[in-house]
Amino acid sequence: MNNQFYFINAFSKEKFKGNPAAIVFMNKNRSDAWMISLAGELNQPITTFIEPKGGNSYQLRWFTPTEEIDLCGHGTLGAAHILWSEGFTSSESAITFHTHAGILHSKLTNQQIILKFNVKESTETKVTEKLKRVIQFPIKDAAWAEDRYILELENQDMVHKAVPNLGAIKELDGPGVIITSIGSGKYDFVSRVFAPKIGINEDYVTGSAHCALASYWGNRLNKKEFMAYQDSKRGGELKLKIIAEKVELIGDCITLLQGELYN
Repeated sequence: MNNQFYFINAFSKEKFKGNPAAIVFMNKNRSDAWMISLAGELNQPITTFIEPKGGNSYQLRWFTPTEEIDLCGHGTLGAAHILWSEGFTSSESAITFHTHAGILHSKLTNQQIILKFNVKESTETKVTEKLKRVIQFPIKDAAWAEDRYILELENQDMVHKAVPNLGAIKELDGPGVIITSIGSGKYDFVSRVFAPKIGINEDYVTGSAHCALASYWGNRLNKKEFMAYQDSKRGGELKLKIIAEKVELIGDCITLLQGELYN
């Protein structure tokens, strides 16, 4: 796996859909500055760096084009997909990832990848004037989900048509904001995620945000299992299952291209 990198599309069965990421295998110690520079050069929403730790354990780090972040769902999904699909790890074996956010686990079943994360509990909060500036539509309800706001709109048409005020979002606590509404058809809820503070004006499909959305909609719908859709221009769907204090994110992933780093 030395010097290899891959581009993947996470939470999708189709090329050019879902959330793209670069997956890079580390063959030597690299500085943080080097990793940020490479992430900027590859210019994907997330670049995931993988370092083997022995057996089926790996160290993961995630970088946007401008900085490191502590947790990334689709970057984790992409790493697991490459490890299994390229034969670095047996598809019958679970994978353990060591990250700044703690230990993460992944397994493969029925050709879909299951990631297990901690649930992010949400607490209702007042719809302040600052929050009202984020979006042009009325906010039905608001919640604080450990590190970001969730803003509920009246319906999914509003979520689809929403135009974010990126300047107002940058003034809020946390890396970004989630807008959401109840869904229709096969989807229990829909969402969009904006994170201009970390260089991502709109994220395409955000696994980590659904750790909060699962809790938020679980309380409102009295459910433990969901089908969710993130209504970005690329779009992507996730299956979610709350088990005790964990949430399982279940999704698809495909490889778009493979390359080699010269150094």
